[in-house]
Amino acid sequence: MDDQIEITWAQSAYPNLAKPSSDGVYCYYLQRRLSCYVSYASAKLGISSNQATWIDLLFALMAAVCIANDYSLTAVILIQLFGIWSCVDGEVARLTGKTSKAGDFFDTMVDRVAEFSFISGLLFLLLSRDHEESTLLYFFAYMGAVFLITVSSEKYRSSTHKNYPKNEIEPVFSWLCAGSDMRFLYLSLAIIAMVLTDEAGIVLVTIAVLSGTLYVNFLFRLWKIYRLKLLE
Repeated sequence: MDDQIEITWAQSAYPNLAKPSSDGVYCYYLQRRLSCYVSYASAKLGISSNQATWIDLLFALMAAVCIANDYSLTAVILIQLFGIWSCVDGEVARLTGKTSKAGDFFDTMVDRVAEFSFISGLLFLLLSRDHEESTLLYFFAYMGAVFLITVSSEKYRSSTHKNYPKNEIEPVFSWLCAGSDMRFLYLSLAIIAMVLTDEAGIVLVTIAVLSGTLYVNFLFRLWKIYRLKLLE
């Protein structure tokens, strides 16, 4: 008998596949409630975790193309689908007992490619609307902050062999910016506001606020790790 047939809904039901210590707030409380259904169906259909990651990447690239071409609301929907499928690959791996370091690495890289693609698409859109080239500074400030916060998480994981427990150590930042799920949520809301008001400045302000908060988050994280001696 195929092992996939033995997978039960009880195994898949929320929050059995969630990671409460490291999931972002939006991811844990909403996206995981939806992704568990997709993961259960995917595992039953024989969709592997790597295939789920490719589907996730496809949603990300489609969203970036839609943003760049001013199909903003479609892009928001695709970003949300990306968020759900970014949970699915890991959940399928855990359901089928086929977790791997390679799959984890691939999943992490797709998340970073997705964020770079979303912001690049937004930048292209704003420049196409005759915004000044100083808009590039927002892009570099944001991606620089994302680089620092994600590198700190990944270095913590490589040093301790466990995920950085951001929900326990920095709960305020978990609601603001620590997870890409919250950043994508705020960016999605900013895109919707831009469409409704035709004010692209809303997106720039959102990117600027997220960037500043991420830098504060990074400094706080370094201080907290040093203070709590989490790497010993």
